[in-house]
Amino acid sequence: MKKSVALSLSVFAVLSANEMDEAFAAGKVGGNIRTVYVNQNNALATDTDTTAIGGILKYETAAGMDLKLGIGAYVSQKIGFASGRGDHLNYDLLSVENGSFAYIGEAYMDYTVFDVTLRAGRQSIDSPFADTDDIRMVPNSFEAGMAIYRGIEKATLVGGYIKRWAGYDSGGDISTFKKLDADYETGVTGESKGAVVLGVMNESIENLALQGWFYGVDQVADLYYADGTYTISFGERVGLEVSGQYAGFDEKAGSGIDGEVYGVGARFDAGTVSVGAAYNRGSNHEGKAATNGFGGGPYMTSMEEMTIEGMNDAKAYQLSAQMDMGFVGIEGGTISAMFGDFKSTPSELRIQEIDMIATYALDEAISADISYARIEDKSNNGSADTGYNRFLARLSYNF
Repeated sequence: MKKSVALSLSVFAVLSANEMDEAFAAGKVGGNIRTVYVNQNNALATDTDTTAIGGILKYETAAGMDLKLGIGAYVSQKIGFASGRGDHLNYDLLSVENGSFAYIGEAYMDYTVFDVTLRAGRQSIDSPFADTDDIRMVPNSFEAGMAIYRGIEKATLVGGYIKRWAGYDSGGDISTFKKLDADYETGVTGESKGAVVLGVMNESIENLALQGWFYGVDQVADLYYADGTYTISFGERVGLEVSGQYAGFDEKAGSGIDGEVYGVGARFDAGTVSVGAAYNRGSNHEGKAATNGFGGGPYMTSMEEMTIEGMNDAKAYQLSAQMDMGFVGIEGGTISAMFGDFKSTPSELRIQEIDMIATYALDEAISADISYARIEDKSNNGSADTGYNRFLARLSYNF
């Protein structure tokens, strides 16, 4: 009997090894190569600029025994002759401590069985209060264990635990994984043990998409989020999209994150042109404010630079327009314009932003985007204008 069991285990081990060998052999290399230029002209501070080349080099095995392994290097290398010197160097593309950087942004095991996918390790996550926000050289990524269940028709359930994160939005040394309550300016780590994440997304009602999320972030806050989007079609290329959102925050450990945010938005599409409007209203106790969470934030009024994060009793609105350039013969091109107005009455703070964005995709491999953001401080609190202009150009090759 023992010999039979031993033989069975040996056969299984050989089959498993062969299957994993085949998975590695059938794996694929992917990622992107990017060249990015960023320039910022500041009203009160020194102007800065940087040019860098980098991107992501990633390898993922094929599925063997329902298991995949992935690893991705995130890289940004300064191009010295095309970048500012000393105080004129812009750190949007670089590590504050080390300048150019290379680090392992992804390293995970992914196991799928029936309708459940389990992923553990460094990985990309896209959810309202934890997202990649890929707006510079490389996206945010997270050290986490996540589970996704897709066994219910037109619904997805998500659960997991996020331990640390890295990337542009994490602040400080963006190439270092840090705890969720790390200081944004310095990157000095805090004491947070991480965040429990629970989410549900549902599209079972025709033309209506709903989602709800909870993030229990140790030493920061409990974050609640829900939104819904309803689409009305008036023809093949004409339609209206109406959205509403809610976010709630329960402060922990004196983090200053507490209160509620409401939002409404609408977008009208008419062939090659779309126009939109959005409004957010925050309600907070004195000295408290909303947060973007761990990424770019979910708010409908968010601009290229400004959001309502950190604003007490915020009021914000946004107007936007986008045009498909295919009608003038530039297939794959779009041009967008946005205006945003952000107010915090208790602090007499008012910021206005104008964005101009152009994108172009030559094919699936080559794409480019250019953005210009003008931020003006319209505050009536006696302070000087702290606004700035930011220009960014990015050329990407995806493989």
